Amino acid sequence: MTALAVFAVLPLLAQGFFGRVPVVLDGVPASVGVGDSLGEALAERPSLARSGDLLAVTDGRVVLSGGGEPAHVRLNGRPVTPDVRIAPGDTIEVERGADAVEPTVEETHAISIPTKVVGQGAVLTMAAPGSVGVQRVSVGTVSGDIVTSETVVPPEPMILRRMSGDRKKVVALTFDDGPWPGQTDKILDILKREQVPATFFALGVYVKRHPALVARETREGHDVGNHTYYHPNLTTADPKKLQREIAGTNAAIKRAGGERPEWFRPPMGLVNEQSYALLKAEKVRPVLWTVDPQDWHRDAEAARIERAVVDGARPGSVILLHDGGGDRTETIKALPGIIGALRKRGYEFVLLDGLPQAPKARW
Repeated sequence: MTALAVFAVLPLLAQGFFGRVPVVLDGVPASVGVGDSLGEALAERPSLARSGDLLAVTDGRVVLSGGGEPAHVRLNGRPVTPDVRIAPGDTIEVERGADAVEPTVEETHAISIPTKVVGQGAVLTMAAPGSVGVQRVSVGTVSGDIVTSETVVPPEPMILRRMSGDRKKVVALTFDDGPWPGQTDKILDILKREQVPATFFALGVYVKRHPALVARETREGHDVGNHTYYHPNLTTADPKKLQREIAGTNAAIKRAGGERPEWFRPPMGLVNEQSYALLKAEKVRPVLWTVDPQDWHRDAEAARIERAVVDGARPGSVILLHDGGGDRTETIKALPGIIGALRKRGYEFVLLDGLPQAPKARW
């Protein structure tokens, strides 16, 4: 081989040996692999060939990084596809892809039935079932953001009527959140001595722990009602969890020797269309209260509890007291005075079924 031939091939050998060829990338000298395609070269530099982002249709926040338009690439000033091979000395220009706004889709949603409670009594009955509404919405396909909404059919509320009694002077004592050893038994002692019936709205978790107290409540002529298992908010609880709360408490009361509950008191007095339908399915009747001395407050005093109950009592009243959920010493102190004062005013104590406004049958 002549010297001229050797010098002519040396650049080619050098390229093959080192495996790189010079290019200009975004105005800066660089090198790429021999025979690399444009796509392969840019894959080594992901920060250069950046796609734009996908933005939320509502507020422009990024919902998908790199989900926008792809980067724009030019080779020697002309747009090319990623499979084009790069030659020594080529000039490559890369421009970040443009951001894009997510598309939207139109959906139809059901509007849940609102609940409206009317009246002043304690026993809840359904006056109107209500109906679901229909809403048409436009939503972002990635963000789920609602862009526009339109009520096509407005919902009709479920009307729950709080039934009040007639002028018959009867009242019902009720106790929530037990059974509670050291308190429920003392209340039972007072009720037995005074020959007064009451309804105990029990929590399943305590029924399981203290079944003997439930058995005594039943044995001595009182009713045991369902107050759920763990005292959840019925209006926000998952329906399956709520069903377990009610059914589990019913089962616990029966295992403890009580009758299957007919009455149910919603924790905090909160009920909506969904929970009301579940109560109906479980065949328990919801009842609230009309007299609440708030004996559960830490600063509650026996004299104030007694005065609030006696002053608030009316024919057909359902009186809310607590035998559990905390220290009920003041409630226990107040109970004999409540019974005595109401009797002096001509009131008779009855179970919930003895109230004039009580439904005469199950669902």
